[in-house]
Amino acid sequence: MSFASRAKSNPGALSEMLRKRAPFAERIGFETGAMSSWLWHEIKRIDLPVVCIDARHAKAALSVRMNKSGENDARGLAELVRIGWYKEVKVKSAESQQVRSLLVTRSRLVEIRRDLENQIRAMLKEHGLLLERAIGSMFRRKVSELVDSGHALWDVIQPLLSIHEHVCKEQEKLDKQIAVLARADETTRRLMTVAGIGVVTALTFRHTIDDPTRFSSATNVGACLGLTPRRKQSGESDINGKTSRRGDRLLRTYLFEAASVLQYRTKKWCSLKAWGLRLAKRAGTKKAQVAVARKLAVILHCIWVDGTTFEWSANKEA
Repeated sequence: MSFASRAKSNPGALSEMLRKRAPFAERIGFETGAMSSWLWHEIKRIDLPVVCIDARHAKAALSVRMNKSGENDARGLAELVRIGWYKEVKVKSAESQQVRSLLVTRSRLVEIRRDLENQIRAMLKEHGLLLERAIGSMFRRKVSELVDSGHALWDVIQPLLSIHEHVCKEQEKLDKQIAVLARADETTRRLMTVAGIGVVTALTFRHTIDDPTRFSSATNVGACLGLTPRRKQSGESDINGKTSRRGDRLLRTYLFEAASVLQYRTKKWCSLKAWGLRLAKRAGTKKAQVAVARKLAVILHCIWVDGTTFEWSANKEA
């Protein structure tokens, strides 16, 4: 039995329409999107059997239809859910969504701060003024030393420095909140024992993955985060391309940075560092960092599931 109906994209209107038109529905499906997480939690709260479908999977299945329309797409999604030929997306918990919002906001403030610093550096270079490496309050102090009230750039740079100061203060507030959350979570503290993993990366991994049991194997974490190469196999050809870069971009970036810290800044030795340096000599720095980032994701997942901590090597390995 099928029927057509329209409702606003809010849980109340949808639940009212479903209870009226499909009171015995066994599964209710919709695609991933900007509002999918909110809708999933709200509909789940009123005990309706809802599932969230991967939009890429749904698009591939619906693209074979001749006519593209809202009604046809809805009917196609219903058929996917009915026959079970779909990939269900794991929706994050409300707690993880809240922490993720905090982490994304901090990341955006860091980008704004960095853009302001780069803009000011570029303006100073045009007047033959070179600024030493510095961030935060140290950066503003060095700029003030180079540009006094009588300089031609004074009126231009002061507004930028004012915004820079405000952004830094707001970032510091978020950093304190993140530190408190990390100290209060036992899993995050254990993740921070891994080489190269700091507070922000550990907390981001904890609340991006949210539920480690959704992976049948730790090796699947790297693919979920877009750290594995694309593969095109057809007939006699078998081509491995660049990394897919699918999944969460923020966590992938943090893991890449952690790999760089482990390889070139961490003084303490471990087998992962030795493996990464050997790979860098053979395949290049960038490929080695991606590979180490993938290994870090696997190690973090194993530590989370096993309840263990990272073990450092006693001696350097060749």
